[in-house]
Amino acid sequence: MKMIDEPATAADAGASVTLSVIINNYNYEQFVSKAIESLLEQEPGGLEIIVVDDCSTDCSRDVILDYQRRNPGRITTVFQVSNSGQGAGFNAGFAASRGDLVMFLDADDFMLPGAADVIRRQKEAGVTVYHYRMLYTDATHALREGCYPPLHERLADGDASATLREIGRYKGTITSGLVFDRAVLEQIMPMDPEAFRYGGDGYLCAVAPLYGPVRSSETAISAYRLHQRQHTSRREEKARLARWRISHDRERYKALTRHAERLGLSVAPGLGTRDDQHLFERVVSVLFEPGAHPVPGETLPGAVRALRKLTWQTQGGLRRFLTWAWWTVFLHAPQQLKYRLMGLKLDPMTRPEWLKKLARLLRRRLRLYMP
Repeated sequence: MKMIDEPATAADAGASVTLSVIINNYNYEQFVSKAIESLLEQEPGGLEIIVVDDCSTDCSRDVILDYQRRNPGRITTVFQVSNSGQGAGFNAGFAASRGDLVMFLDADDFMLPGAADVIRRQKEAGVTVYHYRMLYTDATHALREGCYPPLHERLADGDASATLREIGRYKGTITSGLVFDRAVLEQIMPMDPEAFRYGGDGYLCAVAPLYGPVRSSETAISAYRLHQRQHTSRREEKARLARWRISHDRERYKALTRHAERLGLSVAPGLGTRDDQHLFERVVSVLFEPGAHPVPGETLPGAVRALRKLTWQTQGGLRRFLTWAWWTVFLHAPQQLKYRLMGLKLDPMTRPEWLKKLARLLRRRLRLYMP
């Protein structure tokens, strides 16, 4: 992964390319100021800053308006008249934007210095989505070890349409590491604000690559904040989040299928059966709260075996064996140990140091065996 360490020049800064960065905020008063400042610190040429507030009940709007007053002409604000969710915020921000490239920045994240110029320089004709890694940061804005997605995960580059239509997902990133070409957004927006009240980036990544190739860069452009609001130790909450992700996946599959049909492209039946992340969420759901599991008749052993079988079929080398072994141990572990193992898998921040070191060692070994 590369840090941003080379200054832009007049010749290579993409002077003719404009970038709109849309901050989508709801009750992130303590973080939104850093997100705005990180944009104001970029080179102003060709950069449009838009802040959407979704009827925050804290003092977010006062913070946003204060930045707008102190930086006349640099910040456009969009204040929703009712709390409508992330998808509606994306729609409103995009409608107010004009950039050739569009980025949706979560209000609890921030951009790294020089990122806007890097993004503008890397624009290619016909590319629909650009994927960048993000450095971890904490509540104090300090950068931490590691990045998202982790370096051992290879991000898609080129034609992702076939993988999407066969599996329902491809290896990419999330909101603050994504940049979209305006031309593709004009074809796929606005999104359904109710179906994507949360997870608007999931909709965009499910349909945009159907319209053209994607690009991935090893240069980090933003900081992905880890804070307590993202984590929970309660089993019921873990199950609730898993159920939401299962529902979200189904909405993504519907949108993917609808746009593929518009383009005359075929989609494989039963997308969720070949999507390992979807099957994983089903394991989490049926483990922690089986009575509320949204897949009728599915049991924990059945869900684990389906996921284990899929990973055996789709992974290779040492990773294939280790993943199969992990799920086999999980399948036969006592119930309380299952809860503990899944908790460690869901929240890396709770893992003991020895386990983190072992994971890093295994990842290094895996890279040696990867083609």
